[in-house]
Amino acid sequence: MFKKIILIIASLLLFAGCAHKKVVKPDNNQTIALPEPIVEAEVELEIEPVYDQFDCQQNDEMIMGESAAKIVVIKSKRVLVLFDNEGNVLSRHRISLGKNSVGTKLKQGDYKTPEGTYTITRKGNDHKYYKEIFISYPNHEDRRRSQSLGFNPGGGISIHAQVPWNWDGRRNDYTLGKDWTQGCMAVTNEGMDMIWDRIAIGTPIEIRE
Repeated sequence: MFKKIILIIASLLLFAGCAHKKVVKPDNNQTIALPEPIVEAEVELEIEPVYDQFDCQQNDEMIMGESAAKIVVIKSKRVLVLFDNEGNVLSRHRISLGKNSVGTKLKQGDYKTPEGTYTITRKGNDHKYYKEIFISYPNHEDRRRSQSLGFNPGGGISIHAQVPWNWDGRRNDYTLGKDWTQGCMAVTNEGMDMIWDRIAIGTPIEIRE
């Protein structure tokens, strides 16, 4: 009976010790408190904003003055970007698109800017748009799609600059703030000069949604 009482008392002491996070040594009855758990302080980190290579921060951004190996247009971002052979960004340019900007061009007169892969076919001064750089629209896929719908795919799609009343550039923000072309991609006159000097006939251009 005495042994049974001893075992019960020992069990109670053991559980009591766990509940209060203390250890009792039976030989000298010294109570030792266990260390409190370490709580790490929360540190707020300042995260620098990450800019995508297609995020244009101003109307025209010159980054490197080298010859371009490729042009990429992102219609949804209203931006045209020049790249070198290693994929480095050379310059970025805000653009305006065709009045009916959503979706790819299907037929002549739909005011849509095409989507696809093309090349630069010719460059020329233009009394209407300062300077103009033509692309190889329609390509084979454009013709096939339009003909299957019974449409004429149209043509004459280009990258061009501003109309004469804005040749001084004072209203660039106004003309770049809306889509107003018949399907072409419009840049500022200053941007056109940057692009003009850095691309050649045959340079590929990819136009994405």
